Amino acid sequence: MVAAGTVVAGGFALSVMAQAIKGLYQIVGAVNDYIDEHIATLKQSPNPTIACTGRVLEAAKYGFGLGYMTSIAVIAVGQLLMGNTFAAGGTVVTGALLINPVAMTCAAVGAIYYGWNALTDKERAQILERLTAGLEMGVELIRSLIDFVIRTTKELLNSKQLVEFKEFIKTQAAQFGKSLYDITHKVGDLAKGAAEKAGELAERAFEVTILAMKDGADTAWAAGTAASTATAGAAKRTGRAASGAVDATVSATKRALRRKSTATRSLEPLSPTPPTPTRD
Repeated sequence: MVAAGTVVAGGFALSVMAQAIKGLYQIVGAVNDYIDEHIATLKQSPNPTIACTGRVLEAAKYGFGLGYMTSIAVIAVGQLLMGNTFAAGGTVVTGALLINPVAMTCAAVGAIYYGWNALTDKERAQILERLTAGLEMGVELIRSLIDFVIRTTKELLNSKQLVEFKEFIKTQAAQFGKSLYDITHKVGDLAKGAAEKAGELAERAFEVTILAMKDGADTAWAAGTAASTATAGAAKRTGRAASGAVDATVSATKRALRRKSTATRSLEPLSPTPPTPTRD
C-alpha cells in the first residue's frame, strides 16, 4: 500500500529525492517517459559535451537495468555536489533557479566527473549516506554508478570537450552560492574565478565611476547655472540699487542747488531806490 501523498511512477512509488528531482525538472507526466525523451534530446545535440551526457545516461540506464532511476540518481549526485541541499523535506524551491533541463543534467554529470574525486573520504561517505536514504538505493550500487559515470565520460570526450562541462557547473553551482573551485578544488579554477571576479569588480567600478562623473557633471552644470543665475540676479539688484543711488544723488544735488540758489538770492543787497526828483 502506498502512503498518502507519495508520487507513483510506472507503478512504483518515487523516493523522496526522486520526487525532488521531478519537481526540479518540472516533470508533469510519467518520469520514465520524460527521462527517455530527455536522453534523446541530449544525444541529438550538435554539442559534443551535451551529446555525451545523453550517451552516458543511456549507457547507465541499460547497463544497470534500473530504468529511469539511474538518471535520477546521477542527477541527484550532481545536485548534491553543486550545493543543492534538497531541503524542506526533499522538495526544491525552483522559483529562483534557472530551469534548463539540458544545462542542469550536463552540470550534474560534469560535477560528478570533476567533483567526486576532489572530496575527502569523509565527504564522500556523507553524500553516499544522504543518497542511500533519499534514493532508497544501496550504497555500493550508488558508488558503482558514480564510478561508471566518471569512466564513461572520460572515454567519450577528449580533454578540450571535458573542460566545457565547467561552464555548465559554474552556472548551476552559482545558484546555490558555490563557485567552480568549490566543486573541482583545482587551483587553476580558483585563479580563473578570482580573475573573473576581479574583472567583474573592475567593470563595476568603471561603471560606477562613469555614473559618478556623469552625476558630477550634471551637478556642476546645475551649480554653474544656479551660480550664473544668482550672479545675474545680484548684478540686476546691484544695478537697480546703483541706479537708485545715482537718482537719489542727482535729486539731492538738484535740491541742494535750488536751496543754494534761493539762499544766494536772499543775501544779495537791495538796489537803492533812486531819489525822487524835486522841483526847484
